[in-house]
Amino acid sequence: MSTRHYNVYMKKVSIIIPVFNEEKYIGKTIKAVLKSKVGLPEKEIIVVDDGSTDETYKKIKKSKNQNKKYR
Repeated sequence: MSTRHYNVYMKKVSIIIPVFNEEKYIGKTIKAVLKSKVGLPEKEIIVVDDGSTDETYKKIKKSKNQNKKYR
């Protein structure tokens, strides 16, 4: 199926990232997802933090503030 035909049916893709104490990697992970080219016009990134005890939440907020693609 061509990408053009595929886009007729799909307007957005949701990417769910589960995290637990991922302060070292979450920023890079979010950047990689934002840079990825999946052929769809819009990406929704959902980060699910399972009660991290490190600085994961702060890193997620920092990434959100640096990227205008977040809602």
